[in-house]
Amino acid sequence: MKRTCGALTILGLLTAPALAHHASRHAHHHHHPRRHVEATQGKDFTVNTSFYGGGPRRYEPNSRTANGEIFDMWDMTAAHRTLPMGTRLRLTYAGRSVVVRINDRGPAAWTGRGLDVSRGAAVQLGLIERGTGQVHVEVLGKS
Repeated sequence: MKRTCGALTILGLLTAPALAHHASRHAHHHHHPRRHVEATQGKDFTVNTSFYGGGPRRYEPNSRTANGEIFDMWDMTAAHRTLPMGTRLRLTYAGRSVVVRINDRGPAAWTGRGLDVSRGAAVQLGLIERGTGQVHVEVLGKS
């Protein structure tokens, strides 16, 4: 019994610092100050952006966006984790601009990206060749 308790005590001492570090990183991640800036009309920010909708058909079968629309990869739309549905954004990349409307949620936080645009918006921006890029975003308001 003493041997088991001793092993558990040692295991606890070894893992406690790692758990504390993970908890502090996790807590810091939830209070990201840019989320409030991003949702304010007239504010701008830069975000790592990619695109989605590379299938062979204009409408992917049974594919709906988070607001219920059928996904059309050629529409000027985008996915963001927190901006309200219907928010319009002016995106600028490599000297080109396009206005998109938020109609979906994403990208996943673990990707390191903050915005996914439709294939049509990516073509207009010139983002297709590289796949991802730092895009300047201006919040225009709701549509």
